Amino acid sequence: MLRGALSRGLVSSTCLQGRVMSLNTPIIRNIALVSCCSPPSLGRPSSSSSSCPPRLATPSKLCSCGCGIHGIHTRGDRELVEFLQEEIVAERKTLQPNLPSHLGDFAVKGTSAELTLSRSFHDEKITITLNVNHTVDQEDEGSAELSQDQTEALLKSRPSFEVDIVIGAKTLSFTCSFVGPAEVQGGQEEDVFGINELTIYEGEWSEATYCVSGDILDGMMYDLLMNMLEERGVTNEFAEQLSTLCSEYEHSLYVGLLQRLQDFVKRK
Repeated sequence: MLRGALSRGLVSSTCLQGRVMSLNTPIIRNIALVSCCSPPSLGRPSSSSSSCPPRLATPSKLCSCGCGIHGIHTRGDRELVEFLQEEIVAERKTLQPNLPSHLGDFAVKGTSAELTLSRSFHDEKITITLNVNHTVDQEDEGSAELSQDQTEALLKSRPSFEVDIVIGAKTLSFTCSFVGPAEVQGGQEEDVFGINELTIYEGEWSEATYCVSGDILDGMMYDLLMNMLEERGVTNEFAEQLSTLCSEYEHSLYVGLLQRLQDFVKRK
């Protein structure tokens, strides 16, 4: 029996565009106004205005090329540094504490843009892996009430994630993603996430390994697989907490990138 006839709606590869329930702590990125002596237009400066104003120069930081401040050679660079200084201060006001060591029963580890969550369950080792790059979308709820002059956006990270259940040398692997409201049929219980793909292999996974799409799984089998994940701690509530964790982690990476960009322009 095909998926369309059963209690859970089809889960497609476009799940990432869906809306997830509100975060415990929304992440707000503020667009700081650039405060400088330049004209309102931020177009390409003329060669005659490329040097830094004397007010920013100090005798101990004069550059040998005569641009004013050591390492900042153009007006555009100076304006970028000024903007970043204000932006970093604003972003740090909503920055959450360090990455937690656990999320529910799962131990959490972060490496650059990747997160790994792991736990043991009887004779199984369960690992969840994901990458927060390109996973942040603007929250749709309430966005229509924002005025055109408002520059704040509520951002949420909803990455696809792999759930690997390992027993000995064999691995049962699920590719999951968050479900959008358009994929939930009326009157049915909403799933926060769904199964995009399923595979099982021994040893190392390869491109030759057969995978089946969640779209064509028998409906009863799909429900039983979702129950299987739920029994191992991958529940709707866990998925919401995972989205919050990813949003906070991605935000910390964003602030770090702003700081490194500022240091780069200032030649630090």
